Order: sequence, then structure tokens, then C-alpha cells
Amino acid sequence: MATAKRFYWMKLKESFMTSDTIDYFMSQPDGANYVVLYQMLCLKTINTDGRLSRQIGEVVIKYDIPKIQRDLKWFSADTIRVALNLYKSFGLVYEDIDGVLVLADHNNLVGSETDAASRMRNVRSRKADALPESVTQGEQTANIVTPEIENRDRDKEIRDKSLDTDIEDTEDSCAEPVTVSAPPIISIILNDKSFFDVSPEDYNRWCELYPAVNVMQELRKMSSWSTDNPKRRKTKSGIRRFINAWLSKEQDKGGQYRYQGGSSSGNVFTDIAEGMRNGQA
Repeated sequence: MATAKRFYWMKLKESFMTSDTIDYFMSQPDGANYVVLYQMLCLKTINTDGRLSRQIGEVVIKYDIPKIQRDLKWFSADTIRVALNLYKSFGLVYEDIDGVLVLADHNNLVGSETDAASRMRNVRSRKADALPESVTQGEQTANIVTPEIENRDRDKEIRDKSLDTDIEDTEDSCAEPVTVSAPPIISIILNDKSFFDVSPEDYNRWCELYPAVNVMQELRKMSSWSTDNPKRRKTKSGIRRFINAWLSKEQDKGGQYRYQGGSSSGNVFTDIAEGMRNGQA
């Protein structure tokens, strides 16, 4: 069955243009371009969770100034360079663990809706518009219902329920079956205040991929970092990329075990027990 389409839009608060940050930008000689460029970058990174990068296969390619200039066309290289530095200084942009620039609070700047949800909203709106004005205003009036009207309304209700079912089937047809899994070994808070639960399977796989790294210790660091940096927390779709980038960077440095002369067992429960004996858990 076809996948539902998703549409996006920008969400700007009424105070956006009067904020101190935007007011400062507008006071600069090229300030209007800095503001417009920021908005265009928000839209350009909709499908990458605010990350100024693209992925080709397993390779993540960071956006550089020439790339931004080619894609957005209307800005000079100097304007883009100055704007990016200003965005960093004012906390609108930060550099991720893998060196990619990320728009802070991107999820609160961009909204989205599936076409199925849009159809449902329109159906409900038509139902509300079809109500008599006296009913919508809360007036209590006596209505005479003939058999013809009753049958017509019943047929319309059946038709609407059928439409609701079709839309729900479209959105839920690809849902994965619920499975019972082992409890998480650690949880990392995300930008929407939900949590990403690290399963024993995830842990064992990362131990195999990054043998020089004390994966459990690094996961604790990531959890603490996410708690302490609410504006830089990751999204549900970006958290695994963040974890892999963190562990890969630690692996390239030689990992924690270069100091300990040991290695991970590859089993989360064994490593937790060992950490408790060593006073690390």
C-alpha cells in the first residue's frame, strides 16, 4: 500500500521578528539577508532534522559555503560565512559531535502533517459546517426528524466511518507488530522529552563495531550530555547517528581501554557486573 505523503511548513512565533537576536541582525548592513538565509536553511534541512549535511550511502557529507551558495543562489559567499558565524555566536546553530552544523531547536521551527491527517481534518470540518446554525450556537430548538432525514443521516454516518477506517488503515498498515523485548540498559533523553532506550542487542552490536571503546561508559556520558544540553538533544531519527558518531570518534582516539589494558566482553550484563566490581557502575 502507498505510503502517506507528508507536508511541511515553518512555525514562527509572533515575537520572532522583534526578538533581540533578530533585532541585532537587522541592525547590521546585510542583516536582512542573514534573517532570510536562516529561514531558508530551516526549510532546506526539513528532512535531515536541521542538520546541514547530506548522506550518500554510508558517507555523511557536511554542507560547506559553496554548497549552500549553489543551493540557495541569492547569497554571496561572504554573506553566508558571516551569517553562519553569527548563528553560532547567538546559539541558533551548533556543531554536532561529527562536525556537522545543526540548527538548534529545529523541531519547534518546522511543522508537518500527513495527507491522510489533512483529509481527516477536512472531513471533521465539513461535519461541523453541516450543523444548523442554531445548533452550533448552542440554542435549544425542537427539530422534527422525518424517516427520510433519519435514513439519509445514517447513510452519511456509515460513509464517514468507512472513510475514517480507510485513512486509519493507510497510516497503520505499515506498523510493525508489537514485540516483547528486554528492559533497556540505559535511556537517553531526546529533544521532545521522550527517551531512546538502548537495548542489550544495540549494546552488543556496538561492542562488536567499536572493540576499543568502553561502550557502557560512553553511553552514560551521552545520557549525561543530553540531560545537560536540552537545546542540543537529538531527535528520534537522529539519535542512532549521534551514538555511532560518538563511539566512532572515541574508537579513532584509541578508546577507553587503551588506559585499562582490557576490552569489552560484548555482553551487557557481564560488563555491568565487571563495572560494579571496579566501582564504575
